[in-house]
Amino acid sequence: MPNLWRRVRTWTACAAAAAAALSTTACGAGSLAPSRVRAEPPHTITMWTFKQTHVNALEQAAAVFKKQTGVAVRITAYTPDDTFSSKMQSGAATGNLADVVEAHAGGEDFTFGGAGIAADLASSMDPVWHAQFLPGTADSGLVTDSVYRSSQEPKSSDPGVKKGQLFSVPLTAGTFGIVYANRSMLKAAGLNPDQPPATWEQFISWLRATHTAGQQSGGITMGLQDPSTAFDWLLQPLSYAYLGKNRFEALFGKNPTSNWSSPAGQQLLSLYNELTPYWTPGSQALGIDDADRAFAQGKSAFDIGGTFTLSSIQQDGMNANNVVAFAVPPATGSAVPHLKLAPIALTGLSITASSANRADDLKWVRFLTSRQAAAAFARTALDLPATDLGASAASAVGPHMAALESVFGPAGPDTYIPSDTTFMGPTYDPTQSGTVLVQMSPLKGLSPAGAAKQLGVLITNSWK
Repeated sequence: MPNLWRRVRTWTACAAAAAAALSTTACGAGSLAPSRVRAEPPHTITMWTFKQTHVNALEQAAAVFKKQTGVAVRITAYTPDDTFSSKMQSGAATGNLADVVEAHAGGEDFTFGGAGIAADLASSMDPVWHAQFLPGTADSGLVTDSVYRSSQEPKSSDPGVKKGQLFSVPLTAGTFGIVYANRSMLKAAGLNPDQPPATWEQFISWLRATHTAGQQSGGITMGLQDPSTAFDWLLQPLSYAYLGKNRFEALFGKNPTSNWSSPAGQQLLSLYNELTPYWTPGSQALGIDDADRAFAQGKSAFDIGGTFTLSSIQQDGMNANNVVAFAVPPATGSAVPHLKLAPIALTGLSITASSANRADDLKWVRFLTSRQAAAAFARTALDLPATDLGASAASAVGPHMAALESVFGPAGPDTYIPSDTTFMGPTYDPTQSGTVLVQMSPLKGLSPAGAAKQLGVLITNSWK
């Protein structure tokens, strides 16, 4: 998912880009649901995805599906995300959309739905199907009250949606806040890769050790060119663990005695600032894909991402057996010393409104989200499915995926939910917050106190 959403940047940014690309077509055609039917062989479903790392797994699933149903599926990837968005735009304009698309869940699917491109699947989502997904993921494509209210805003990326509509079914799930480490570099630095750091302080000591062993390649990287990643993927889970749910949410509130400008906010920024000596040179200029590629090529010992990152670094040539993955560890004295991360839907399957194969499309979507197909997909793509695989998940998806899935936790105060923004101001912009963070670390342009002051202003303004 880098390229916009392969690493899941901000849903609003992705959806807005898609909306901008599609809106001109909507104005010219009056409806984005084209009437033309593609010249495909009988019983062939076409499917587009923006994730090259999913193609092999989807093609393997398609082969099994054809044996079972006689229906063929042709998979095509369009990357990066800008290319995918352009393809969707041109397809809508010419009547050449695929039957099924893999879209960014909880964002791009709403954009396509509001524009008339994605079909409403609400009537097809029965209780049995709904119950087979991981908690919190089944309704990622559902137009809830909050989604509908957002669609009424002047600059909404998904105008036209209606409450109760369902524009995607979750395919993959995951979370942010995952540290990836190079096993060989850890061993070379005298560290035991089978005992990952349990605290932030131990993590910093690991960084110090790998950096000492190789100053040019022993550091840490992430896609700081998109500065929201620094804030969303690293600082926020660290902060949630340190303060606990209520005080964490207060960081984004109106009260300067408890928001980011407070002593607590400054303390958290000081903890984050401990990373500064260990950033891989040039990290601030790397996109998400670039950072993952640098890690895969041995140019850094650590990479910060999400559960979805493993498939990318493997695609970039790194053996998954040489990777150690663990959640961002909490600092000593944290209110939540054993933090868990909630799974969220990352990508979803949408059926286009123009498809002439609706019944077959639905069979394909149901098949992909079945337990057996989802487990096979996970093993091949190295990406976690949104389907709940139950007690057999560890054996079903293989050791690498099982290790990532172990960071998931049930809803509760000890589990951080990265998709929850209900406590943030209506105009809060994670890119602005991330820019302040990058100015502090790695650029050294701000002290923790200076960064806290600037963040406090941004938070206050987000409520105006």
